[in-house]
Amino acid sequence: MLIRFLPYFIAGIMAGEFIKFASWTKIIYKWVSKSPSKAVVSASVIGIISPLCTYGTIPIVMELYKSKVRISPLIAFLAASSLMNPQLFIMTAGGINLEMAIVRTSAVFIFSLATGMLVFLIPEKYLVRKNISFYEDGGCAIINREKKFFIAKQYLLNCLKNIKSIGPYLLVGVAIGAVVIVYVPQDLVWHALRAGRIQSILAGALLGIPMNACGGSAIPFVEAMILNGMGKGTALAFFIVGPALRPAPLMAMAALFTPLLLLGYGVFLVFSSVIMGLIYV
Repeated sequence: MLIRFLPYFIAGIMAGEFIKFASWTKIIYKWVSKSPSKAVVSASVIGIISPLCTYGTIPIVMELYKSKVRISPLIAFLAASSLMNPQLFIMTAGGINLEMAIVRTSAVFIFSLATGMLVFLIPEKYLVRKNISFYEDGGCAIINREKKFFIAKQYLLNCLKNIKSIGPYLLVGVAIGAVVIVYVPQDLVWHALRAGRIQSILAGALLGIPMNACGGSAIPFVEAMILNGMGKGTALAFFIVGPALRPAPLMAMAALFTPLLLLGYGVFLVFSSVIMGLIYV
């Protein structure tokens, strides 16, 4: 399992680190400064393409909000970037299959789009903390920001750092997957997490919260669970909920957003994952 998955793991990291040399704050500002509907759609797409995790996204979202960008596209961007990126797409396609990677990406886009549109209907005073102050010059500093340049040495160092950071979690995921295949009865997995049942999909979604320790490390575990009887819809719910509702990303989001928004975000995410899991059979 590890040997088969390793090339996709390395390729995903290399692709993600390469894209990081783009000026993402400037790109996002350009595309979200449009009509509300176009801004939310653009933000959802950019969030999926962006290689940034929640920790990297929050400072960008904070800066854009202070530059007087509407909160609805920023929420859509944050939701998409925390759930999908090029690295995860490559790793999902290699670790499970291309179909799951495409469906996972489509589900993230739909959820991000719906979240952004819903947030547009809610007054910002209920969504953003009151102690956030705006920049006087709006987005002028972002527009005039210098272009980033590709530096090969820095790129290779970043790739190695990422591999070193995520690698141990990947090994744990592979080890747990091997244990599942060898020791966990298929009937048990099938009865608990089979396709088409709301309670099974909900269980899979909630299981994703503690099991998604670091980007892509849970994929070998999910592959093993699918081989042992986990439904595809349950696996999809696992992938949708897990990365976004871990305590650490939520604490990062709390720097900008109110508890009410975080609660609504979590409930809507779980609800959406169950609906999508029921559809994807």
